[in-house]
Amino acid sequence: MLAETPLPALDPMPIPGPPWLFHLLWLVTFAVHVVGVNVVLGSSVLGTFAALDRDRAFGRPVARLFAEVNTWAIALTITFGIAPLLFVQVLYGRLFYSATVILAPAWLGLLLLLMAAYYLTYAAKYRLRAGKGAALPLALSALLFLAVAAIQVVIHLLSVQPGRWEAALASPWAAFADRAFLPRFLHFVLAGVTLAAILLAWLAVRRPPAEEERAAAGARASWGVKLALLATLLQLVVGLWLTISVPRDVLLGLMRGGGRTMAPFTLGIAAGFGLLVFLARVRDPFADRGSVRRALELYGLAMLLMLVTRHQLRDVYVDAAGAAAAPAAASQWGVFAIFLAAFVACAALAILALRRAATDRPGPGEATA
Repeated sequence: MLAETPLPALDPMPIPGPPWLFHLLWLVTFAVHVVGVNVVLGSSVLGTFAALDRDRAFGRPVARLFAEVNTWAIALTITFGIAPLLFVQVLYGRLFYSATVILAPAWLGLLLLLMAAYYLTYAAKYRLRAGKGAALPLALSALLFLAVAAIQVVIHLLSVQPGRWEAALASPWAAFADRAFLPRFLHFVLAGVTLAAILLAWLAVRRPPAEEERAAAGARASWGVKLALLATLLQLVVGLWLTISVPRDVLLGLMRGGGRTMAPFTLGIAAGFGLLVFLARVRDPFADRGSVRRALELYGLAMLLMLVTRHQLRDVYVDAAGAAAAPAAASQWGVFAIFLAAFVACAALAILALRRAATDRPGPGEATA
């Protein structure tokens, strides 16, 4: 099939550094981006369920928290998605952009979906601040973010399987027929729900609340822990489904990589089970504050390890398709130093902004500001 599928030629311009450096940079920048993606996706889904809760003393404050978080998380996530997109262009440009051209309407439509979801999040935020319901704008924003996730998943799967391009050109909907699409999509959605739920629990217990607020904080923390536990259990099932949905030659290629590929994959699964253990042992979120924190840490570890496996699996897919090719390299360390300095500075400013957003509280007369 690949012999009948013309692949674009490699860019004759050499990449400005050794390939391993761009693989590392992609992993680091994509990990930052994925944290934001999971926060946005999980917060929009859980915010919708909270807004539908009839207990206004519980549902609306939780929905407002998620809406407030998303108004800055969306912007940061989009901003920090630029760098990994550039590194994908350097390493897999002829495959990735071919897939985006084949599904051009969906790919370009991402911008419209993101803008609409962003404005709906603000609409929900201001309605909740005014004491009104916001289930509809939150639900619509969640659906739009889920659509964005689905498009990203299908673009990725199409980019690593050139043999499916002809069918996708004939009918774009054929791109969604990949048997790995649904489990991979659910894998990312559940990851977002898990992170948002753990963050809700951690924000509720990280500082001892006032006595009159303890009951409400305990309810939020318990809800978050239960949802994270359920999502993690489902994630283990979906993870198995995703593994067996990968083409046999690709899965065998991953296993033949030995310790280089199997170590992060195995450790990622172990971190997932560890996350499950720490969530299951939480009975009183305030008394088990350490378990909630450990769950958050194990989530981060599992996510990073699975991103390594995802990246390695992409290379195995490309090798199995016979589309692997090493680009020429001409290192430009001065340009790299400028990029690194700018990236570190922007990351530091983002962390500072997040700290200020989490700690600053308006004084009298500053509610509007």
